[in-house]
Amino acid sequence: MKKNLLLLILTCLPFLMAFGQITYEDFETDTLPWNGSFGDGTFSVVANPPDSDPLGINPSANVGSYTKEVGKAYSLLIAVLDNPIDLSVNNHFKIQVNSPVATQFILKLEGTGEAKELTKNIAVTNKWIEYDFDFSSAAAFTTITKIILFFDPGVADSGDTYLFDNIVAYPADACAGTVPDLSIVDDFECQRNGTVGNPGYYDLTAVANPDPSGINTSDMVGRYRDTLGAFHALVYNWNSPDKFPLAEGASILKVKVWAPKAGNLLIKLEAGASPAIEVPVAITELNKWVEYEVDFTAQVGASYKNLVLFFNAGVNAEVGDIYYMDDLRFDSPPTAASLEDFEPTPKMFWESLGDEAIFGTFGGALANPAPNDVNDSPTVGKYTKGSSALGGLKATLPVDFSIAAFPQMNLQVWAPAGANELVLKLFSPSQGLKSVSQPIPATGEWVQLNFNFVDFTTITDFERVEISFDPDLVSTDVWYFDNLSQGVETVDPCADVEPITNIVDDFDCQRNVGISAGANQIEVVKNPNPGGLNPDPLDNVGQYTDPADAWSALVYDYGSSMDLSFYNQLEVLIYSPKVVPLLFKLEGGTGPAKEVFTDVTSANGWVKYRIDFSGEAAVDHTRLAIFFNAGVDHTESDVYYIDDVSWKPAPFTACVSNFETLDLSLLNWKYFANGSLEMTEFTTVSNPAPDAVNESGTVGVFLESSDGSTFAGMYADPSAPISMAPGNKTMTMKVWMDHAAKVTMKMEGGIDGAPGSGDNNVDYNTPNQWQNLTWDFSALPDNALYGRITLIFDIENIPTETKTYYFDDISVGGASCGTVGVFNPVEVARLKISPNPVEGILTIESNGDAQVFRVHNAFGQNLGTIQTVNAGVNTIDVSDLAQGVYFLSAYDRQGQLIGNAKFVKR
Repeated sequence: MKKNLLLLILTCLPFLMAFGQITYEDFETDTLPWNGSFGDGTFSVVANPPDSDPLGINPSANVGSYTKEVGKAYSLLIAVLDNPIDLSVNNHFKIQVNSPVATQFILKLEGTGEAKELTKNIAVTNKWIEYDFDFSSAAAFTTITKIILFFDPGVADSGDTYLFDNIVAYPADACAGTVPDLSIVDDFECQRNGTVGNPGYYDLTAVANPDPSGINTSDMVGRYRDTLGAFHALVYNWNSPDKFPLAEGASILKVKVWAPKAGNLLIKLEAGASPAIEVPVAITELNKWVEYEVDFTAQVGASYKNLVLFFNAGVNAEVGDIYYMDDLRFDSPPTAASLEDFEPTPKMFWESLGDEAIFGTFGGALANPAPNDVNDSPTVGKYTKGSSALGGLKATLPVDFSIAAFPQMNLQVWAPAGANELVLKLFSPSQGLKSVSQPIPATGEWVQLNFNFVDFTTITDFERVEISFDPDLVSTDVWYFDNLSQGVETVDPCADVEPITNIVDDFDCQRNVGISAGANQIEVVKNPNPGGLNPDPLDNVGQYTDPADAWSALVYDYGSSMDLSFYNQLEVLIYSPKVVPLLFKLEGGTGPAKEVFTDVTSANGWVKYRIDFSGEAAVDHTRLAIFFNAGVDHTESDVYYIDDVSWKPAPFTACVSNFETLDLSLLNWKYFANGSLEMTEFTTVSNPAPDAVNESGTVGVFLESSDGSTFAGMYADPSAPISMAPGNKTMTMKVWMDHAAKVTMKMEGGIDGAPGSGDNNVDYNTPNQWQNLTWDFSALPDNALYGRITLIFDIENIPTETKTYYFDDISVGGASCGTVGVFNPVEVARLKISPNPVEGILTIESNGDAQVFRVHNAFGQNLGTIQTVNAGVNTIDVSDLAQGVYFLSAYDRQGQLIGNAKFVKR
């Protein structure tokens, strides 16, 4: 009804203006006694300056001029009338202002014991703008005799001159009494709370809705004329960041748009203390009302004053480009219902990941054993871990489950002593298991854990959730969990991710080297060309726009000398639209530059390039430069995609994996043909039976399911290919099983056409003992390189129950893997630590070779990994550790153990 009345009033506005208005000041005949007996600053009547009225709203010959008095924050301009103002009908005031600065001003009506003031924002300078004031709440006032203006209120050191004119009161309109909803920027009716700035004020008008249909039947909408180039802007301004409407609970910007052209609507937040942020929104549906939204939740708490919209951004406007918009507002983020709260009974069917004796048991819903501020729910879920560290639970998700709007999973957990980590997994039939882990900040009490799955939002067929209750903890203790829910993103998915120093840039969480030259040409995008060597459409890759010249480059700047002593084989994935020359260059530092040219071997597909820089191991270089279409002048800017820039070791000719050192731990094993355990993640465990054959402290484990195939097994891709050099074509591996079996090893992933080995079977015949097995691969070509190793532990049988097998020390030619064991520990330097015992901060003194420190408990479990910050002296906060004895180990850049110490936590 209000909208219809508003439209009627707008239609009749000329009539109402002619017969219902009261003009209090127009400076054309008699003027009010401005600053007659008191007031501040200087008032005068002056000629209306030319060229200051592009909107044509003030053709008056004369206007008022007021110069604020410096030193007075509320410099007063006042007119005292002889008779009280009648506000009973005419209480909708308008005033025209021409301000030299962007600021605010106050219009105040005052009488005997009665007063009302309203503030307006000034966003356009040196132009006449008309401002509306709703004084309908003062309609009953009968003593108002003073009209007061404060320009730039609250600022004492300003002395600017302001022009004002045409103070007119009209009858109350349909918007009278509207309480401003400050989350609404502009609805072009009664909630016009954002101030249109410059540019934009000349191009935006409120008009009758030209197409009241679909999602927008409003009477009034905004008509925007796009003009003046490719980035003409519509600016909404707030005088101060604390007035900006972006806030917690109002962080989703929404706008309805009627567009005649497809293109990008670029939405930008700017003009505050925080860096500007802009988000493009694709306009694809034309000549109809469509609502678009942008999630600015991550910017809540930031400092902005401007909201800017660019229609058809980046494209030159044409005559007649008219867009309509409406209901521009900051809305609340969507909320998701709880998936599981156990009130009063479980909502989901929870079951063990496998055999309950091994993987643990769901204990149902029971009374909360330890309510606290985090979780005071009456009922919670119980889980008792089985014999395997990999134990956990799974449950089927609702059929309409989606993480598109709510990518974060939240869970409350009560963990037993010794627990350090919880892993939450989502299973997709098409994409497999996707997991996110979080550290457990405290045990023996309820804690809140949040798992951000934002990297997987395009997966639409998640059907199962799994909880892995600390895959490094062997314990049969009880856990409690509760309030599994979805929500918006509050956790950085890369938070607490430890850098892998040999990775230069994977465009996800391992962005370890800064980009200097080319930084403005590279953008992180989702893989637009999934397939081949880079099949994941969810993976982030780099999109590099090569400028139209011969020698532009993407340069990674280390800032100090690069260590190429072990990792000296550059690997990079590149997707090129054409066959062009590539140049890889090491430069900077004191040594001569090293250039390696190669050609794109295949266009329109992901290709892995491997560049041998082993000859530069002793040379001082500080930068890695990659040139696309190197040395070729071209007139267009081509787009290339790049991913997984990393340094690899030279091909393996000795030890491949010992599970003890950082560089010789092959951890990317994947199961296949393994039934219900197909998606089990690989892990290492403490050696279950150290003996003279294998004294290692840490070994790999394989779990074989009772519902898999005879050829159930696992495969892994080493960080460098395995070389079959002449006279060195055997592979050895230590194996522990509970029964005799044929163990199969296969060399696969041949490089440059090298043939696979096929099944190579060797007898394991020492049940419950470690045995060193040897496979003969002499039939393979000399110097063949293999990028994959495959293992099958019992190729002839399917077990009747889940079996656990252990393996260790994979090597070429029977080479030693440098066992670090319980019987023959390596002699290393003793680290200097203080204080010892320690309660909070532990100081470590070591030589400058230490790159990584690890803290272990008495059972050998890794409780934390810390990258060194300084050469020589570093500190570790151990205040969260329970009282007891702990061990500290130091590793060099190659992952070799170089120091250790024992300390007591009090």
